Amino acid sequence: MHTTSRRHFLKNAAILSPVLTFLPSYLTAGTGSRLRTGFIGMGPWGQQYLAQALMHKDIDVRAICDTDPAAIRAGLQLFDDAAYTRPEVYKESYNDLLSRKDIDAVIIAAPWQLHYEIARAAMLAGKHVACGAIMGTTIEEHKDIVRISERTGLQYFTLDENSYRSDLLAVTNMAKEGAFGTLESIQAGARHDVLAAKNEKTASSYPVYPAIAAGRILGVEKDNPFVSLQVVTQKQDYVVNNPHPKKGHDRLFIKRGEIRTICLTTKKGQTLSLQMEAAHEQPISTGFRVNGTNGNWVDVFNSIYLKDQHPATQVCDAGKPYLLPYTEQADLQRFKKVANDGCAMALQSFVSVISQPSKQEPPVYTAAANSLIGPMAALSAKRNGAVVDFPDLTNPPIY
Repeated sequence: MHTTSRRHFLKNAAILSPVLTFLPSYLTAGTGSRLRTGFIGMGPWGQQYLAQALMHKDIDVRAICDTDPAAIRAGLQLFDDAAYTRPEVYKESYNDLLSRKDIDAVIIAAPWQLHYEIARAAMLAGKHVACGAIMGTTIEEHKDIVRISERTGLQYFTLDENSYRSDLLAVTNMAKEGAFGTLESIQAGARHDVLAAKNEKTASSYPVYPAIAAGRILGVEKDNPFVSLQVVTQKQDYVVNNPHPKKGHDRLFIKRGEIRTICLTTKKGQTLSLQMEAAHEQPISTGFRVNGTNGNWVDVFNSIYLKDQHPATQVCDAGKPYLLPYTEQADLQRFKKVANDGCAMALQSFVSVISQPSKQEPPVYTAAANSLIGPMAALSAKRNGAVVDFPDLTNPPIY
């Protein structure tokens, strides 16, 4: 993501009054209206979503903003490649973009340190917001975004392309149908299928802790929030990627060692263990594991155990035949072309929560809970692994 300096990005930025709100003009989708959208931040991640947004029949990208001329040029090239009308370009103040009455939503792809203030300004200007995983850096900032969303009815959505893996979506459906019985715990590690090999400088096993997908499976929401968090160091099995020396194809090897883990507990007593670090010398993954009273599933080997299939033994089966009936074809018909399934599905979900807000819980709670894991883990680590209470996001402060 482009790292524009804070000083230049906020140059001449006007201060928006916190008491002013404007009703968004975009209220429905699929009825002839298009979601008139602006992009703030044109780094690699922003370009990734812009390229896909230009393919969506219900999204009308009207403006882009960045202070880096190279990033602007790269963004404009995407419009040209898509044979799309070039947008209005803002090179200094994102508030100039937010002041437009013909913008209904913004996608924030600016440096993460600016997410909160841009999102706050956008929602106070009557815009829906889609942003990366980090909402803010303090508890107060997270609660403020929740409060504004509740007060205005505007949506705040986290764009996380990695949470739309087909296997995780299928397992989510299995969990909802009760295939695993009562869900007790999830261990969520970095994606094992994208692990870089040792000494690869591009080593980035993102996401380190896929909490959104895990929370979706556990049913973490307003009525079942996280209530506590603790950072612990514990011995665990993990996998590394050691490619074949001659053939070069990837090979995963199981090892065991001490892993720093973020342990969360939900109101229902479920536990979520998140791999905290990817390691420096070689990226590792503890894998994604779902455990319930009737069975479990592990993504590293795509293996599944269900008690009703093997009541007398702990025999695991290949997971694919079990996941297949629960795998849904992604509804991406509104895209002219799909280059990245994860980005496309994330954008489609953003459009859906705006067009059908009454059919689902506002995504701001999920976004805030996911974003808060980082600051809360830092607090626990600072206190030598002490258990800390997770903030109650359903009762934000009143100003």
